[in-house]
This record gives sequence, C-alpha cells and structure tokens, in this order.
Amino acid sequence: MSIRLLLRPALFGCLGLLSGCITVQSLPSPARDVFTLSFSVASEMQAMAEKAEQSMARRPAPYKKICIEWNEAVTVPDMLSVIEAALRRRQVDAQVYAPGTAPAACVMLLYAATRAWEEDAAYLSFASIALQQGGKTLAKVTYEPRMLSLDRWASTEAKLVFLLDELISQPPRPSFAAPASPLPSPPAGK
Repeated sequence: MSIRLLLRPALFGCLGLLSGCITVQSLPSPARDVFTLSFSVASEMQAMAEKAEQSMARRPAPYKKICIEWNEAVTVPDMLSVIEAALRRRQVDAQVYAPGTAPAACVMLLYAATRAWEEDAAYLSFASIALQQGGKTLAKVTYEPRMLSLDRWASTEAKLVFLLDELISQPPRPSFAAPASPLPSPPAGK
C-alpha cells in the first residue's frame, strides 16, 4: 500500500475539521519591516560615523554655561537627555530651569518638539532648538524629516546630534546698536 493512499483520508479528515469560518489576522509586512529597519540602521550608522568625524574637527563651544528652559509640552521622552548629553560632550555646563526662573544673564536654550505615531510606535517628527540671551536669538536649528521620512525610526540622538553641535558651535551673533547720531549727509554740491 502506498503512502499516498494512507495520507489521503487523513488529509480529507483535517480539511473537514477546518471547514467553517477562518479568521485571518493582519500581520505586519515583513518586507516593509526589513526596509524600515535597514533605513533606521543606516541612519544610526551614518550618525555615529559623522559624530566621530565631527568630534575630531570640532571647534570649541563659545559658551561655558547654558541654561535650559524646561518645556513641559514636549512629549518626546529622551529629548532633554539628548540635549544635555550634547552639551556635556562639548564641555558646556547646563542647568534646567522652570520657565522664567533662570538667571537673566544666562544664555537660554529653548526647545520644542513633536512626535508622530505609526503602528503603535512613536518617533520624533519635528524639533526646534534655539539659543537666546536677553530676549534675542543667538542661534537656531530645526529638525524636519527627510524626504520620504526614511529616517523616521532613527533615534532622537541620531536626528539631533549634528544640529545640536551646529547650534552650540555657532559663535554668538554680534548685536549692533543704532548709531548715536545720524550719519553726516554728503555735501550738497558733490
């Protein structure tokens, strides 16, 4: 007796048990997951390589101390820790203050960020970070996703490390005061 003849009744019996309603769950697309993971890993690796390159050719930060104004509206969990780590790497002392409580002479770091959700996972979707002193903006950087948002799953640090280095490295903008007296006008005959 061949094996086919023995397996045929078993197969029909199993199919008979399966007759009825079958529920198919929506499973994640493996191809999409691999694609997303590969771009996230690529973004992280690029960030690490560029961070190492920048650390060797980095200008000294023009600020010795920066006061960070706490922004309770930011829901990105590691936003503040990424900012503080970037300042520590540049040997800049940082202190976090409640809004309006920092010393007046302090260079203030103000930040705002939003996150987006996709498939029960959150990621940094926008960030704006500025340095101010006496109400004047000294420097400002902004993160917005790249075209096609291929870096969306990269970490907050990978997205902000270069922007923070750029922000901290920028020398303060000189403030020009208005001249005390108007400039002399040229002589009428010339």
